[in-house]
Parts: sequence; structure tokens; C-alpha cells
Amino acid sequence: MLMNVKETRLPAAIIALACLAAAIFPANSFRVKARGGSYCDGEIVVGMIPGADTKAFNERYGTAIREHIAGTDQYLLGLAPGVEVEDKLAEMAGDPDVAFSCPNFSFKPAEVRQRSNPQIDQRSQAYIDDQSPVNFYGQRSALRLHLAEAQRISRGWGVRVAVIDTGVDFNHPLFAGRIAYPNYDFVDNDGDPQEVPGGIGYGHGTFVSGLILLAAPGAAVMPLRAFSSDGGGTSFNIARAIRFATDNGARVINMSFGLLERDELIEDALEYAYQRVYMVAAAGNDNLDMLHFPSERESKTLAVVSTDAADIKAAFSNFNRDAQVAAPGVDIYSAYPENRWALWSGTSFSTALVTGEAALLLQLNPKLNRSAMNTVITNSGVSIDALNPAYARKLGRVRIDYLDAVNGVLSGNRRR
Repeated sequence: MLMNVKETRLPAAIIALACLAAAIFPANSFRVKARGGSYCDGEIVVGMIPGADTKAFNERYGTAIREHIAGTDQYLLGLAPGVEVEDKLAEMAGDPDVAFSCPNFSFKPAEVRQRSNPQIDQRSQAYIDDQSPVNFYGQRSALRLHLAEAQRISRGWGVRVAVIDTGVDFNHPLFAGRIAYPNYDFVDNDGDPQEVPGGIGYGHGTFVSGLILLAAPGAAVMPLRAFSSDGGGTSFNIARAIRFATDNGARVINMSFGLLERDELIEDALEYAYQRVYMVAAAGNDNLDMLHFPSERESKTLAVVSTDAADIKAAFSNFNRDAQVAAPGVDIYSAYPENRWALWSGTSFSTALVTGEAALLLQLNPKLNRSAMNTVITNSGVSIDALNPAYARKLGRVRIDYLDAVNGVLSGNRRR
């Protein structure tokens, strides 16, 4: 197992503050409480009241627009040198032009935050579609979910799956002909979401995307790079990526990341997306009775926890009564940049396997809405409560089973 469970303490860099929405709290009630939070210096996020004069606003506060989320009144504003984020937000409190304002929070995928590292396979592995490497196509964790049987019925053809992560290695043979366009790099603001080497987060997006294609090889992955190679991402870029996926034909969004507190900017993006896109999110790797945001938003996302190959709760996995399904997440084998393969552990990778399941189902019935999809996935598989009595009813309704889910959709189609 790759996870160092001794490092499950919560670092100070975890998010401690979410934005306050004007719909819930009046603008003049906002006060900065960023104790323990991690956010970007020199910039803030502001949601403006529709029709507000942004030019006059920026002149008033000495700020400048750095980015704008298309179709919204939400802006990333740069501060003058030396100006503190907390001071500027306090200065804006009560401004009638402001719907909400907050720091641009930064965070990382759970595996990066917990310093879980991939074990790179040093052997030369020839890639043959559907056959090699055997450790990929024949790994026990996937086969015991009846994946091979399910793929005789569906392979996820025609389903676009957005992956909000560190990008993907376009040159890896697994992804040939399986990339969806358009895609985007929100870190560098260009149309090339290629993995960038040099940090602890390197390879996370490629690994996740590989597992989605293991489950649904007919799907097309839409890489949306919102995390840099060091694994760092921001709430503003995550929100942009969710909206981009929704506007560009994604049917499923994989969210292998999380926060310890809700973020109103991302919450607004989830609200925008959830009736059009199925969203699957990681529970987190802290071994705590809680779910990370956005997985804890059970009305909008599907929360996934991790088990090992014997259906025992993974030592690192979070757990909670609101968890919806479990999937293997220990010593999973997948694609890694530079034409390599690796083993890795984490709820990120369980999430990818469930995302692939959703793609299989959408090929069979493209009209499945979120409620129907949830019903099928959370009722297709096996209960693992008896194997995990200390976590009964906290590891989701079932450990997923691909064939059971596919048959569930087919039987529903026949009843129409």
C-alpha cells in the first residue's frame, strides 16, 4: 500500500474558510476569517451584483481584473503590491455592488496532500489495446467487479468525461484517439492541458484518466488542467473548469480532489452543472468520519470511498453515513506520463473507477438523469458492511459492480 497513514493529520494549509454568498448573508455582514486557510496572495475573488460598473469598482479599490468566468459576474481581481488579502476584503465589506467576496483558495488532491507517491513500474511494457500491460487490463481489483462481462455490453462509446486534474500526457499510447476536444489548461490559460513535469502532483491526472478508460475504453477524456505539477489548484480555476465541462458537452465530471470546507464559488459552479452533468467526487484520504467538499454535496455529487481488493476499508479512506459507494483504491495500476505505468493508492482512483461506470451506463441510456444514475449505481454491487462492522453504513450502500449496473440500466430500458 502506498499511503503513509501516519501522515493523516490535517495540515494548517487546509481550507478553513468558504466565501459567503449574498443570497444567504448580506454583503455588509462579511468579515474575513481566514485563520488556518490557504489562499493565493495578491488576488481575491469577487462576485458582482448584475449591472455593477466593474471599471468604477476597480478604480475605487485599486484592483484590476485578472480573469472573468464567462457567463457570470464573477471575477479574479489583482491587488496592488503589498496589499493584504484580508485587508482588502474587509474594505469591500458592505459595498452594495458586491454579492460575495473571498480569497482565491488553494488546495491539492488528497494523494498529494498526504504525500502518497506512485510506485513507477520500471519494466518496459509494450502497449496493446485491451491486452497489455496485463497488470493494467488484468488487475484483480477491476476484474472482480465483473468489468470484462460488462464491457461485452457497453464500453462507454460516445460519452465525454471531463477530468479536472493536473492534465494528461497526450503522448501516452493509452490516450490515442481517446481525447475529447475542446479541452483547456486553466493554470497556463491555453489550449494545451499537457502534464507538466517537476512536482509531486505530476502524473495524477494521467493516472486518473487511465482508470476511467480502463473501465470505459470507448469514452473520450476531456482533460481540464486546474492543478499545477506541484498539485496546487485554486477555487477560481476549479469553478471555471466545472463550467467549461458543462458548456462543452461533458456528460460526467471526475473530481479527484477536495476541501475540508465548502467554497461558495465552486458551490455556484456545481449548481450550474448538476442537472446537466453527472459529477463523481473523492471522499478524501484522512481516515476520518467526514467527506471532503464537493463529495459531501450529496444532492449534486456522488461520494466515493476506497476499499482494498478484499472489500476491506482502505486504511487511508474517509468514511461517513453520507458516502454513497465504495470502489477499490489500494495498489491500483494505471498509466503514468512518459509512456510509463505505476501503482498508486487513494480515493482519487476509486473515484475514477466509478466515473468510468457512469460512462458505461450513459452509452446504454444517454437520457439517464442524475437521480436515475444515482439509483442504478448505488443499488448495483454488494454490501460490504459485514466485512467492515466498525464502519457499517459508512462505506456507501454498495461496493460497485459494473455488470450489475449495466444490467440495471438494460432492465430499465426494457421496461420503457
